[in-house]
Amino acid sequence: MELSYEEIKASTNGFSLQQLIGKGSHGRVYRGTLDRGKRAVAVKKPTEGPRSTTGEPPKLDNEIDILLSIRNPNLVNLVGTCCRDNADGQGKEKLLVTEFMPNGSLHSLLHSSPPPRPPPSWPRRMLIALQVALAALSLHEAEPRPIVHRDIKSANVLFDRRWNARLGDFSLAARVAERGSGAAPAPAGTLGYLDPRYTTPERLGPENDVFSFGVVLLELLSSTRAMETDREPASVVAWAVPMIRGGRGASVCDCRVELRGKMGRLVGRVLAVAERCVSGREERRPTMAEVVGELRGVVECLWWRPTWGCLRSEASASVLHQCIRAWKRCNKKRVTKKIVCKVDSGSSDDDGGGGGGGGGGVERNELHDEF
Repeated sequence: MELSYEEIKASTNGFSLQQLIGKGSHGRVYRGTLDRGKRAVAVKKPTEGPRSTTGEPPKLDNEIDILLSIRNPNLVNLVGTCCRDNADGQGKEKLLVTEFMPNGSLHSLLHSSPPPRPPPSWPRRMLIALQVALAALSLHEAEPRPIVHRDIKSANVLFDRRWNARLGDFSLAARVAERGSGAAPAPAGTLGYLDPRYTTPERLGPENDVFSFGVVLLELLSSTRAMETDREPASVVAWAVPMIRGGRGASVCDCRVELRGKMGRLVGRVLAVAERCVSGREERRPTMAEVVGELRGVVECLWWRPTWGCLRSEASASVLHQCIRAWKRCNKKRVTKKIVCKVDSGSSDDDGGGGGGGGGGVERNELHDEF
């Protein structure tokens, strides 16, 4: 939808500082309202430099192109755009308007000090992981060619008003180039999340996003940052993977949230997925479809009470309905490929997917918590 500059300017009170909700090297983001104040939106006002000497389009043009081509309930979707001549007559000024996410980012939820809320429960973390995986999968299955986000990180996972996780910021997103076209952009991303194998334009592919998603998964389970300067090693991948492979997965997990019994085994499965995602060998990494399958299996196993307080939107409900159908189909049997990681010190495991995370105990009802 094409919006007028005057409409957008008025919606942000003239791009006032009171409406500023974010800023970075590429511009500022303002909160605005459309439809006579009934619809909250986010307005991106870029500070674009000169066009790239590599021939790549300006980041806002690229983001608009990507968002125009895809729409999904797990993404921060496009609302409209605006384009007008600059005051000096040189070039165009463009604005990007997207859905507004009022509940901040996953990065803020996990790392703000003091924390804005109690730490997320394990069921909530499993649902967040599944929603982000579904978002990435929608990009990888895009037509006519897969889209690689290239900047999956906790700061780009945003929460809507019902606390559903959405993937946003498509300024670095790129379509996988046709073989031999030479049209792939130069490698880009964020330190700590960037695939170490992504060193040349030709290595652009969905597996880059799988690695970044694995980092987010480790961050989500541990509540530690992707890069911690006071940790040795600083990288969450280098810190967590040896413990997961060594059968000490519980040491990776957020110690503020109790982990035992059935929940321990389910979190062990997710740890094993994360370990595969961040593998240095690209061929060992799962596809995002395989990741979604395993995470959906985990969420299915959590469905054992008649209500789940954290599922209150169409996006969540669609996931829930799929889980219920699968749960009824298999009763209590596993429906996804078994990827298990040892979580408790007394359990058995083999590298890459052996035994379970042990421990009996009474299953606790954690599914009614908002987090």
